[in-house]
Amino acid sequence: MSLFTGPYENPFASSPDPTMQIALDLTRQTLSLAGAPNVDTMALMVVPLTGFEHTADHPWAGLRAHEEHYSGSLLKVAAMYAAFDLRSSADQLATDGGLTTWPQIEAVLKSTFDPEIDAHTPSLISGSPLLRPEDKTRKPNYSAVLQLGAAGGDFVVDFTQAQLNAFEDMMVQQHNPGATTTIHGLGYPYLNGKIADDGFFDGVGEGLWLAGDYTFGTQWPSARIPCVNDQDTAQGTTAWHLAMLLALLADDRLVGTKSSARMKELMGRAGKFFPQTNPPIWSANGRFVPTHGKVGIGSLKSGKSTFSEGLILRDTLRNLEFVVVWQNVIKSGQTDLQLFQPVATLIEAAINGFLP
Repeated sequence: MSLFTGPYENPFASSPDPTMQIALDLTRQTLSLAGAPNVDTMALMVVPLTGFEHTADHPWAGLRAHEEHYSGSLLKVAAMYAAFDLRSSADQLATDGGLTTWPQIEAVLKSTFDPEIDAHTPSLISGSPLLRPEDKTRKPNYSAVLQLGAAGGDFVVDFTQAQLNAFEDMMVQQHNPGATTTIHGLGYPYLNGKIADDGFFDGVGEGLWLAGDYTFGTQWPSARIPCVNDQDTAQGTTAWHLAMLLALLADDRLVGTKSSARMKELMGRAGKFFPQTNPPIWSANGRFVPTHGKVGIGSLKSGKSTFSEGLILRDTLRNLEFVVVWQNVIKSGQTDLQLFQPVATLIEAAINGFLP
């Protein structure tokens, strides 16, 4: 049983959907001429799900989709998925080996997975001048994250109660301490090695990057990479790579069917949803209804706030589902309505341009 199994199949079609992209581009041009904020700098991906489940042909449209941006708490999604993948791999290892006690299981996890983590630690972690030696070589704290599963349960190896509480805190309540607990349980080498091996980071500077523990430097130092909207970032992504992850999650292909269902359940209770971003993007009981989501709100080094979000969104008029990722929406004196209405208009244009 290997902890690192190579990249997921890209779920997206090779080129953007023409009608979606044209509608998106024309709407952006109109909004830009009208002076709408952020429309010339925000990144966006809109991906239809309905009718394309479990395929590598999901249509899409995007703006600046391959730009790396600091996205704050949005990257907690990456910590959640990496923890679920560790649980799944540990469960398979224990099942294959017929292991029945936690001391047995933990010993085999260390002897099997720790050398793999060393081999897959990204050079941006192992060679970072910002990290201490111990940060570059950390291994998961298996007993903090995992334990022997309950008799008759779905998993021989399951999450500890402390880790379940951390998921609830970071994904549903959208707080930082649960993310810190999760990241400290995984360690930067496994966390970023897994993200890269699965195809969500290119190893150079494009994709999901999570090498900060949301304690603002008070506990672990951060490893940073360049980004477009700030000087550098320890919590960054492209809209493209996060949309890939969410599309696989929506299709129940991220880690496994049971893990995908549990991750979606957490994201389905995520604040229903964060009041700064919904509303005013969409009013309650309207045509567009977010069913799963995670927001990212953080401060740039300029002092301004930047907003981002990853969603599964339902178009109730046509009974269609979409993955939507937007980021680099920077507040500079606008009201919430002024800030987010252009975001909603762009997303709706791409959705309306989709012809199922």
